[in-house]
Amino acid sequence: MRFGVYLCFAALIGLSAHAQVVAGPDTASEAKCIEDREAYFALDFWTFDQDPERGHRAIGAIPGCELVAADLISDYHDRLRTIGQPVTIEYNQQAVTISKTGEVSVLYWHEGQIRAFAGQTEQAIELFELSLKSKSEARRTGDEYALASIAFLQNDFPELLRQRTKLASRERRNDINLGVLDGLIACFGEPYAKAYGSIECNRRPG
Repeated sequence: MRFGVYLCFAALIGLSAHAQVVAGPDTASEAKCIEDREAYFALDFWTFDQDPERGHRAIGAIPGCELVAADLISDYHDRLRTIGQPVTIEYNQQAVTISKTGEVSVLYWHEGQIRAFAGQTEQAIELFELSLKSKSEARRTGDEYALASIAFLQNDFPELLRQRTKLASRERRNDINLGVLDGLIACFGEPYAKAYGSIECNRRPG
């Protein structure tokens, strides 16, 4: 289902800026980053996850607040799972259920990315693995990209190459995720933040 790939991974473009600036939490406390935490929990899923001005991305764009955004994603996701109701979005003028239980794979993924950018490697691996195990209705394809990213974080170069080859066998040459994996391959051994986001790592080989 192409929609599932878009939901889980094409949205990663919006997070790429974190690769340049992410750092540990600012000592000024969370209050500097979030004025009204409850207001974020009241947002619908799509606004919370995708809106650059109203959701977690707005928090993550503030220098020093990246990990506060990661914690906010975790808490928002906890609430969805506790409520346990279907999560839907509007797509092509139809209501599409992306989760029947509040377990949304892309929230694990986006939290994991922020933590990977910040160097919280073990936490990021765990979250990436949870994104694979979750039962989101929209998550049907794209496992190679996730597995390749995990392989990079685990310093497993052969597995990174293997998953990249598998993804390339069914995706077009200009696929966004292939470009990211090429960056991870080109700068293997570098921190995720550099390999994912820097110009020198994300140039496609000839």
